[in-house]
Amino acid sequence: PVHFGDGSAKKPEYLAINPNGRIPAIDDDGLKLWESMAINLYLAKKHDKGLWPKTIEGEALALQWSFWAMTEVEKPALAALLHRMFLPEGMRDPKLAEEGEQQLQKPLKVLDDALTRTGYLAGSSFSVADLNVASILSWARLARVDLSAFPHVERWLTAALQRPGAVKAAPKRGS
Repeated sequence: PVHFGDGSAKKPEYLAINPNGRIPAIDDDGLKLWESMAINLYLAKKHDKGLWPKTIEGEALALQWSFWAMTEVEKPALAALLHRMFLPEGMRDPKLAEEGEQQLQKPLKVLDDALTRTGYLAGSSFSVADLNVASILSWARLARVDLSAFPHVERWLTAALQRPGAVKAAPKRGS
């Protein structure tokens, strides 16, 4: 086990898996892989339990939405989260949190529009595309970003975070 706050990600044995010293990373029978999106895509395909798309078009959409989440959603969602919750009170900047929320408005509209078709991002059922986007967008929910103008996003994210795997993986209160 490696925790981002205790220095264990900077120890030589972990740096041998992820030389960036960041979490997450895996060593899967010698394949050392880091970056959460890459890990999720790899595991979804390797252990296909229904999350990996069945068509090449679905695969393309899973990649598109995963990259989109990193480029369009991650930075503003993280800014809102850090400056509303994670940073010590004296280091929080409400202006930066608000800017993060405002920067999320356009991507949230894009996502809301996409979800009107099937309710999912890469086909007619929950896939690794939904998993990856929801994993980043969950930060916005933690940061109390108002999603009420995006009803499809709000409904989709609530359902994604209530899936058994998400519930099992969620940190327990008080832990």
